[in-house]
Amino acid sequence: MKVKLFFLSVVFLATSADAAFFEPDEVDIRLTGRWDQSNPAQPWAQAKGTSIIFQFSGSSLSGNFSASTTDYLRIIIDNDAAGSLKIPISSSNVSYPLVTGLEDEEAYHTIEIVKETDAGRWTIHGFEADSLSSPALPRPDLRLVFYGDSNLAGYSLEHEQNQGGRHLQGSYYGYAGIVSRMFGAEYSNISRSGASIRSLHASFDRIEWYTPGSLWDFNEFQPDAVVINIGANDVGRPKAKFKKDYHALLDDMRAVYPNAHIMLYNAWGWDYDEPANFIDEVIDARNDSDMSYATFPWIFEQWHGCEYDHSGMAHVLAAHLNTIFGWTPGVADVMNGYGAEGNVANGGFEEIAPFGGYGWRYSEDDGVGRVEGGGDGYFLRLVNGAASHQPNPAENGQSFTVTVLMRGAENGDQVHMTMDFRDQEMWTAPLSSKTLTKTLSTTWQEFTMSATAPTGTSRPVFHTRLTFQAAAGSTVDIDDVSMSVGAGIEECQDTDGDGYGMPGSVDCAYHEADCDDGNDSVNPGVSEFCGNSIDDNCNGEVDGESEGCLPPTCADGGESCVTGSDCCSGACSKGKPSRRVCQ
Repeated sequence: MKVKLFFLSVVFLATSADAAFFEPDEVDIRLTGRWDQSNPAQPWAQAKGTSIIFQFSGSSLSGNFSASTTDYLRIIIDNDAAGSLKIPISSSNVSYPLVTGLEDEEAYHTIEIVKETDAGRWTIHGFEADSLSSPALPRPDLRLVFYGDSNLAGYSLEHEQNQGGRHLQGSYYGYAGIVSRMFGAEYSNISRSGASIRSLHASFDRIEWYTPGSLWDFNEFQPDAVVINIGANDVGRPKAKFKKDYHALLDDMRAVYPNAHIMLYNAWGWDYDEPANFIDEVIDARNDSDMSYATFPWIFEQWHGCEYDHSGMAHVLAAHLNTIFGWTPGVADVMNGYGAEGNVANGGFEEIAPFGGYGWRYSEDDGVGRVEGGGDGYFLRLVNGAASHQPNPAENGQSFTVTVLMRGAENGDQVHMTMDFRDQEMWTAPLSSKTLTKTLSTTWQEFTMSATAPTGTSRPVFHTRLTFQAAAGSTVDIDDVSMSVGAGIEECQDTDGDGYGMPGSVDCAYHEADCDDGNDSVNPGVSEFCGNSIDDNCNGEVDGESEGCLPPTCADGGESCVTGSDCCSGACSKGKPSRRVCQ
């Protein structure tokens, strides 16, 4: 059965002191998403992200809804998403208070009700209000349609560690909702946890995912762009079959969306054979100038993304749509958890996502807290072994430098700073890792750490993970974290026969990032190249973290050296500078 969207322009005003009941077809409701309106007095929808928007006047408003199983709705009054409520609905034809105590009863107020979950059918039976009037609301000019699996469906959207209860799922703060609001677009979200390319293909034309007869009339919503985020659940199938399924889906998508721009949008960062590795081949083979692809980094462990990750996805997608259409995105209403141009996200800890996370994992762990520091804003506090980290994209050979302000609760408190580098299976052991331990005072001090992603690895480096961990028994405050990325270093070549390379030449493996002794009293934490003599910042110290920082005079057998001139005997063993000794 094909259904058709229609919108009545009826204004109904109750002047009685008692609450009146209004059926859906008595109010000028703007329905977004896929709705079955075969009974206009009881429209229903299954897909998450479907919503109703209308204006009303009066001091209070209730909605009479039913659901085939427990679902969740977000209630937004006068575009105040930050103050919105999320309520469960169940049973049949129950009255739910949506807003009470509005002081200006004569003014028009806007209400938006969004279905956050897709467990069952949501049916609207009507509204109760002291008075209700609903002038027509204009529809947005831009239209977007999204298709996908659990990522698009907002599994664990309100939890950093992959907890998937319905109360933690969502759509409004998923990337489809965020990017649509950035462009002021109306959107539809057709997604389902566990969906594969084939199961999406079987259900993409339905109002209700598992009901074959509930067919959608595509003429009722022709979008400007279609975004397809599918394929993660197909990993492991032969690439040829993978691509064949994509082409079959895109054939039918083009048939129902003849004038839309259609794009594949996939992530890399959790498996070697994921679709982001070859969707460019799929799109190139289409020979369709109105198709494209884009990828985003899956850097949030082996789990699903939360709200601030979805904002990162939205920003990547917004940049792509800007390239395609020239649309200028507005400011996102969720903090961006993706760093930009090599920097970390939210390094000052000033921003926070609606569910409470702030871009550093894991905000819910014991001993980890975002603390308000009065006039100094916010900072991160780690207690007694607690750790927090943030991942960001990286490539082989890139050098990263981190600068951070830190202090301890007591003089002598310590913190471990770690930078590691990982391949596309980013949940596995790192390809390389560097850790420095810093000793803190009770006043804020600036510390710096540098590390370089390895070269010549069997698998490409895909991201770096920056971790701060309080030592056992220590309390550590962290603020103003910044990270910069430099050009990659060249492969090491021993051009002068001394057994190692020098910065600024092709013989470059001995890099200045290696000379941070982590203990120096002249300039704590600063990474300096020490060369063949003592640099002030190395302070003449030699330890496991001060590679290349040498004593000021020649050394006897067994002492550290860089070249033979550093040894009294004139003989220095070959190898990495930190392991070279006088013979």
